[in-house]
Amino acid sequence: MEEISKKKKTVDAVRKKSGQSLRKIQEEKINEAIKKIDKQFEQFEKKEEKRFKEEDKIAKPRSSRFKKIKNYALISLGALLVLSGAAVYLTNAFFAKAEIKIETKKTELNFVDSVIADKKIVKIGSAEIAGKQIPAEVFSISKNFTFSFPATGKKNVQQKAEGKITIYNSYSSDLQILVATTRFASPDGKIFHLKDRVTVPGAKVVDGKISPSSIMADVIADKAGAEYNIGPASKFVIMSFKEKNLLEKYEKIYGSSNEAMKGGFIGEAAYPTDDDIKKGKADAEKQLKDYTDSALSLQIPQDFKFLDGSRQFSILKEIVNPQTDEKGNFSIFVEGKSSSIGFKETDLKDFIEKTVQGSTGNTLLKIKNYTLEYGAARPDFGQGKISFAIDFKGVFEEPINIGDFKQKLTGKNEQELKSLVSSYSNIQKFTVSFSPFWVKTVSKNIDKIIIEVE
Repeated sequence: MEEISKKKKTVDAVRKKSGQSLRKIQEEKINEAIKKIDKQFEQFEKKEEKRFKEEDKIAKPRSSRFKKIKNYALISLGALLVLSGAAVYLTNAFFAKAEIKIETKKTELNFVDSVIADKKIVKIGSAEIAGKQIPAEVFSISKNFTFSFPATGKKNVQQKAEGKITIYNSYSSDLQILVATTRFASPDGKIFHLKDRVTVPGAKVVDGKISPSSIMADVIADKAGAEYNIGPASKFVIMSFKEKNLLEKYEKIYGSSNEAMKGGFIGEAAYPTDDDIKKGKADAEKQLKDYTDSALSLQIPQDFKFLDGSRQFSILKEIVNPQTDEKGNFSIFVEGKSSSIGFKETDLKDFIEKTVQGSTGNTLLKIKNYTLEYGAARPDFGQGKISFAIDFKGVFEEPINIGDFKQKLTGKNEQELKSLVSSYSNIQKFTVSFSPFWVKTVSKNIDKIIIEVE
């Protein structure tokens, strides 16, 4: 009996340890305890069997041996009952569960109206609901390119070479003003004129030494012709300084070029016709629009909704250069901007929910599922807003707080569950099933409670 008592204590120890929260640890401990009991029981059987055999050898009375067998059977039956009870307890503790299905009460509602998405709105309050307004955001991107197109026209032309020079001032710290058409002579004596008035900064004095200042300027050849298409030159002198005998200025205020002069030509050359320019503009604008639209799409967050008509492309600047290059192409510089007004559909759903809650007086109603169709968009890019019609069809419900509901279910039988559920006005239908079949109450372990909401 002492060994049976030890077995019971072992089972009790297993029961105490079974309260651990992690199922895997629980099952391992249970299996280990049951294996230990089985092993002890097997050892007990072998010990008793050996004892009976020894008693047979010393010729114990037959009736005494039957008595021992009877005692052995009773002990075995008792141990079996203890093990069965432990198994039932452990099954209830670790494998019993309740599966509950809930169907909430639902209300179908339609919402057809016009809504304004405005960049000035930051949240949806009572004023925004009354004004049918939701937040919006304006996205925009600007780009510019120079496109080349073939010129199909032909004509006799006389073109002057053009280019850029850097003008240096190492003469004095005073500004030097050079008027348009000021003459600069290249090392081989070719004259180029300033295209615009230029103010050359004064020289700087650093550590007692003069450091020349500089500025870049555009120049054009004195005459037409390819002979003015000269390469880079180290020094262009100002002819008027020499003519006025201002020799020091002549030496210390000068120009130089890092690139060749281009465009000088006399003869038949290609030029863009009006049709060339018209087609070129259309093509350049389309290419720029496609590019800026794609670039704009990449920078827009995915949770924003954009309706047809909510995007705009505008030309900011367009310059046609009719002068053709050596390949007979003219160029068009174009700068454009793509803009779009978008909103979050979650903000629109929030607006609809709050509107329905206000009209029904039930602030707990939430959208369960819906369909939504949009009408034509009417953007106002100047104000940063867009108006549009919506046709909303949705199913509303009062959601169940599953966590709180589980806490209230623990330990209750089916009748008590029905009484609890009847206190919830938002529950339409309720069913419960227990397993194993002999379980009749909800487990006190909320992890064993499975709730499915329809």
